[in-house]
Amino acid sequence: MAAPTSIPLVCSRCKGALEARGEALCCPRCAVAFPTAGGIADFSEGRYYDDFPGPQVLSAENRRGLANESEGARIEGYYAPLLDGIAAERGVSRSELRVLDSGCGNGESVEALSRLGFEARGHDLSALRKWQWRERERRDRLVVAAGETLPFPGGAFDAVIASGVLEHVGVSEEGGARYRVAPMTDRDERRKRYLAELLRVLAPDGRLFLDFPNGGFPIDFWHGVEPGGARWHSIREGFLPTVSEIRGLCAGIGGGLRVTALSPEGRLRFRQVGAHWYGRLLRAPMAGLYRLMSGRVFRFLAASALNPYLVLEVRRPVSSR
Repeated sequence: MAAPTSIPLVCSRCKGALEARGEALCCPRCAVAFPTAGGIADFSEGRYYDDFPGPQVLSAENRRGLANESEGARIEGYYAPLLDGIAAERGVSRSELRVLDSGCGNGESVEALSRLGFEARGHDLSALRKWQWRERERRDRLVVAAGETLPFPGGAFDAVIASGVLEHVGVSEEGGARYRVAPMTDRDERRKRYLAELLRVLAPDGRLFLDFPNGGFPIDFWHGVEPGGARWHSIREGFLPTVSEIRGLCAGIGGGLRVTALSPEGRLRFRQVGAHWYGRLLRAPMAGLYRLMSGRVFRFLAASALNPYLVLEVRRPVSSR
């Protein structure tokens, strides 16, 4: 049976129905109005995670960095085949598969998903991203919202993707000449709330995909001072998650959630790391390792400390669906 594709927006506070009034979506129960300027619904209530007064604060280097972002590549090169597998299992078409990209950044991923035929939505809690989205063709599918309070009904999505998001939940970060990060006292509770909300909007037989640098691997190539720069870190730093941490958080959420590590083959392209000598040196060996992880025999390596980048699939067991 075909899955419904309509994904209504609901109040991010009470999850009740909203009424359109001019350029706002209003919740009669909470007596709050969420603006929809430029076709983009904003559920932040003015609380963004960044401070972006306008494009005048962007330097030439900032603009180059934003222009070099390629959020569609991870969809086309990695997630689209996984989503096709889900659609094939259910016997539905791409247009009947509802997908949420959590922390979608510049919104390119949602356009890529839509272009490929999926019923896609995306959210982020960034004033900068909201400004970027004005140029997106499918800005009607993008909402400004916190991951812990999503404006979607329960079970709205067949698949949820969160790339490079979870590690930034529950930590304080400082840039500049040297990157610094420290866990907050309630880090685990914040991360659990975020995961629980992603699971709330996931259909009972849906898939949640999480990806981020592996906290069990001693080198972080994604949060250095320069793009692709190697950052050595302690495995007890408290920033980058591990497989065991995610399993512990999911156990705390309940429901018998199953966490499986997948090979990142196709997810990583070594584009930024490859600009450094060590990246060029590691590219071929890591590509070979990822290929090994894709096979049944060596699949266990995807969850090990040998893998610098984790891709995790979270599912509910068949008995609880």
